[in-house]
Amino acid sequence: MHLKRSTLSLLISFLIGTGWGIALIGALSMFFSFLPSHFLFALLAAVFGAVPGLLLVVFLEYLLLKSEILAQLKKQTHLLEKISHLPK
Repeated sequence: MHLKRSTLSLLISFLIGTGWGIALIGALSMFFSFLPSHFLFALLAAVFGAVPGLLLVVFLEYLLLKSEILAQLKKQTHLLEKISHLPK
């Protein structure tokens, strides 16, 4: 990525890390909660425990991607406006 980042981009990046933490904590807590019953059931519960955090990560990555696309479109629009005002 580029060096100059907006505050929104930094906040989204922080929240992506938080989402990964939520996914890890959810998976581990569900796994160890259901481990005494059956190992395969504990693995399935771990997958379901990680889903909310992973959905958060996917949603935030989507927002970050859309904000970067918007920034690029603004740069392109600015350049096109400069080009259109050049003398012929």
